Amino acid sequence: MVNKMLLLLAITASSIFPGKAFAIDVTYISQTRVITPYWSNVYAVVQAAARDLNINLTIIEGQGHRIYQAEVIATLVGATKKPDLLIFHAYKQNAAQYFNLLEQAKIPFVTYSNFTDPKALPADRQLGHPQGKYKYWLSEHYVANFQGAALLVKSLINQAKTSQPQRQKPLRVLALSGDLIMQSLERSAGIAAQIKLEDNVILVQDIVVNWSREEAKNKFKALFSRHNGIDLVWASSDVMALGALTGAIELGLRPNKDIFIGGFDWDAKAIAKIKQHQLSASAGGQFYNIAWLLVQVYDHFNNQAAFPSQNKQMAAQYTVIEQSNLAQFEQLTTMEILTSVNFYCFTKTYTRQTSYDFSMSNLLKQSSSPDKQHCQ
Repeated sequence: MVNKMLLLLAITASSIFPGKAFAIDVTYISQTRVITPYWSNVYAVVQAAARDLNINLTIIEGQGHRIYQAEVIATLVGATKKPDLLIFHAYKQNAAQYFNLLEQAKIPFVTYSNFTDPKALPADRQLGHPQGKYKYWLSEHYVANFQGAALLVKSLINQAKTSQPQRQKPLRVLALSGDLIMQSLERSAGIAAQIKLEDNVILVQDIVVNWSREEAKNKFKALFSRHNGIDLVWASSDVMALGALTGAIELGLRPNKDIFIGGFDWDAKAIAKIKQHQLSASAGGQFYNIAWLLVQVYDHFNNQAAFPSQNKQMAAQYTVIEQSNLAQFEQLTTMEILTSVNFYCFTKTYTRQTSYDFSMSNLLKQSSSPDKQHCQ
C-alpha cells in the first residue's frame, strides 16, 4: 500500500518577505478520500499560507484510513530526509504505535485529535498530554464540534422563533448526522445539549445519512411524514442540508417560512442558497485551521514559543453565517481572499503579541490590505 502513497502537492517556499526566515519542511497527512469542495478549500488555504510563511509543504492524502496512515508515517520515519514537523489527523485505534515511531525518530508532530480528553481512549491506551510522555508531540488541536453544533441549532431556533412569534407548539428539530465517528458524535452531543437549554423546542430524531445528499433528501421526506411535520433541520454537512432542502421543496414547504435548514462547511452552494433565502445557516471556518497551524509552526521554529508546555491543546471555534451577517462574511467562503491576505501577518513573530487572533473579523481586516506586502 505504501508504494502507492499519493503526494498530492509539494510547495517550495517563496516568502512574501524575502530573507524573513529559513524555510521549514512540513508534511501534512490529510483525511482526504475524495476532493470535495471542503477539501479543495482546505488545500487552497494551506497552500497560500505555506507560500506566505516560507514553508516547504508536502500534503499526503491519508485516504481516511488508519492503517494506510500508519504505513505512511512508518515510511516518513524511515526516510533519509525527514520532515521538520508532521501534522496529521490521529486515529485512536493505533495512536500509540505511530506516536512511538515519531518519538524514536525525533520528528516533532502536531495532532488533530482530542486524546487529552480521558473519555477519548481506554484507560490502558492513554497517551498523556503533549510534551509529557511524548516530548516530540508538541500540541494537540481539534475542532470545537460541540460548540459549532450548538451555535448552528441556536441560529436555526432563533430564526424560526423570529419568523413565527405567535407559535404555541414546540419546534420540532431533525438532526442529520454524517456517521458515527468522533466528529459526528461530538456534533450530535452539541445539538442535544443546546436543545435542552431551549424553551418549546424538541429533538424528534438524530439519524445517520452517511454524508449523502440523496440519502438526506429521502430520509427527510420519510421522517417528515413519520413525525407529522418537522420545523428545523440541523445537518452535519452542507451537502446533507442541501439534500434536505430539495426534499422540503418537493413536499411543497417554503424555506425560511415553513422550515429552517442549516449545515456545516461554508460550502459555496450552501452560501448561495442562504443568499437566495433558501437555506438558513451554515457553520464553518474550519477549512482555515491547518493554515492557522502553519502560522504556529512558523513561530515555533522562529523562537516565539507557539507550542508552550502550559498551552498544549487548542480548539478551533466555528462561525455561523446566516442572512444577518452574510454580507460581512461571504467573502471568507471564497478563495478570492487568498489573493489579498498574508498569513505572516498572524504570526507572533510579526505581531509581537502573547496570543493569536485567528478570528474571522481579523481575517477580514487583513484581507483589506492594499497588497500582500503590508499588514493591517
